[in-house]
Amino acid sequence: MRKAGLLLCLMLAAAGVRAETKPEGAALFDEHCARCHDRDLPRIPTRETLKQRDPKDVFTAISAGIMAPYGRGLDSAQRRAVAEYASGQPLGDFASGAAAIPKTAYCPAKPAPLAAPDAGWNGWGVDAANSRFIDATRAGLAAGDVPKLRVKWAFGVPAVTTMSGQPVAVGGRVYFGTFSGLVIALDADTGCTHWVFEAHAGIRTAVTLGKLPDGTTSLFFGDLSGKVYALDPDTGREHWSSVADDHLHARVTGTPMYHAGRLYVPLSSLEEVAGAMPDYECCTFRGAIAALDATTGKQIWKTHTIAEAPTRRGRNPAGAQLWAPSGAAVWSAPTLDPEHDALYLATGDSYSDPAAPESDAVMSLAMSTGKVRWIRQATHGDAYTTACADPSPKSQVACPKSKGPDLDFGASPVLAKDANGRSVLLAGQKSGVLHALEPATGSVLWQKTVGRGGIVGGIEWGFAVADGRAYVALAEAWEHGPNDAGGIVAVDLRVGATVWQVGPAQGTCEGRKRCNTGQLAAVSGMPGVVFSGALDGHLRAYSTQDGSVLWDVDTRRDYATVNAIAARGGSLNGPGPAIADGRVFLVSGYALWNLWTPGNVLLAFTVEGH
Repeated sequence: MRKAGLLLCLMLAAAGVRAETKPEGAALFDEHCARCHDRDLPRIPTRETLKQRDPKDVFTAISAGIMAPYGRGLDSAQRRAVAEYASGQPLGDFASGAAAIPKTAYCPAKPAPLAAPDAGWNGWGVDAANSRFIDATRAGLAAGDVPKLRVKWAFGVPAVTTMSGQPVAVGGRVYFGTFSGLVIALDADTGCTHWVFEAHAGIRTAVTLGKLPDGTTSLFFGDLSGKVYALDPDTGREHWSSVADDHLHARVTGTPMYHAGRLYVPLSSLEEVAGAMPDYECCTFRGAIAALDATTGKQIWKTHTIAEAPTRRGRNPAGAQLWAPSGAAVWSAPTLDPEHDALYLATGDSYSDPAAPESDAVMSLAMSTGKVRWIRQATHGDAYTTACADPSPKSQVACPKSKGPDLDFGASPVLAKDANGRSVLLAGQKSGVLHALEPATGSVLWQKTVGRGGIVGGIEWGFAVADGRAYVALAEAWEHGPNDAGGIVAVDLRVGATVWQVGPAQGTCEGRKRCNTGQLAAVSGMPGVVFSGALDGHLRAYSTQDGSVLWDVDTRRDYATVNAIAARGGSLNGPGPAIADGRVFLVSGYALWNLWTPGNVLLAFTVEGH
């Protein structure tokens, strides 16, 4: 699915580079990167696109970001040479990691101990049901305040062009992760920095705060190398870290969920991209969910989404060994129902033929044991690698025979009640279908087609649910252009009827390059209002009553920042805003794909900027 914006495709060749050899950047790129970046693979930047990148961004991606697991065989000088060649610019001297945050950005005093981890917007979906809808008390805002929201402060993130980690706002603080592998804790009122932690690799999850059985609080997250961490939320000190999956391409993109001393960690992978190489033995990764002891990080149980282990399944036309079943990654946070000892998750496509019956599916497991209770597959026979998007014969060698159609579930399931009090489990798919299931059995209650669907179509990162309605933003950004992609729809949970629908934004991409109106970012809500971000850089607030636009801000501009790092907003994709204590926090910038606008800013909005 969105394994897409690889900055440097080193995974197959980097291990063979000898440390004592220091060839020039062009030679290194030709030998180890050109096989990906010289092909017409729409989810991988071309050489031309890489020339638009900041060399610090490229270097960080190889060293600590999305490509860190695959650049292990390159020493620092080789990574520098590749970054300078790929970007066409000298790297020069620069501070990386925590050292890149100026000392003047730090708060003058230590914060008081965090008291109530659930007092604000905690985790991905704000609650165990992943409703992405916060109550009025914790929001600290009324619908009438929203048109008066203004930027109070901005924080610039160094050496990134994609803002991947959703902010979490709790106890007067903001926590968020970065694509360069930093977790940053800020003061919510002023934006000053409390602490910075450096993870092993880049971060796409939100953080989750949880009170442990001994009364202390930990902050949890996962990174793009498959590691999971627990930190002290007051100091950033590491309590423990653990490798949740040792597959080379494993990573954590869905936010871990905490409950009663256990941490539930979803596992996804990059193997759908690796499988696009004709000589790669595709594929052996299986999605999974792991339950860890939140105090120690030790595994309690782990369940693969695909029960059958992969076995040899012949060879492709290039002679590479094929394996199956594979895939069914878990891209999003699981949903918890402790009352019924139930955990719900949604899976992505398969990577190899034959497609597994557990792919493109919603699953229910026992929280206590990890035992699978039921599986409801939405799309049969969906085996896909990124090679399938390129019609050239060279790429088609690495495309499974079923050729997709790549209709993952990327959004977390949502457990809700309709207006009659009936429990409903909702799952939004890239096909454009919103599925309503009976939580105990997985039987279909209704299915509603809200979008046209596609590779970057339908429902991408998440929707908000409250008061018997689902508020679903539409992507459609690969198959459709500006003014045609995007929109938002409100759906009645009783029968799946449309309450209201708003079409794509018009005119916001005129005269702009790398612009689209698709609304991929997760929706966030509060009483009377839902917020939806778009690839055109706009964050819009819609009335829950009729869909009218209450507020619209274009984040694609330069900002003066509280930490004196140059910052600019860009496309909104992935994370939605966090709402808490009279503030709205948003990250802006998404350059992973070839089509959209980079950025590196976290924005804090308050009423009139006060």
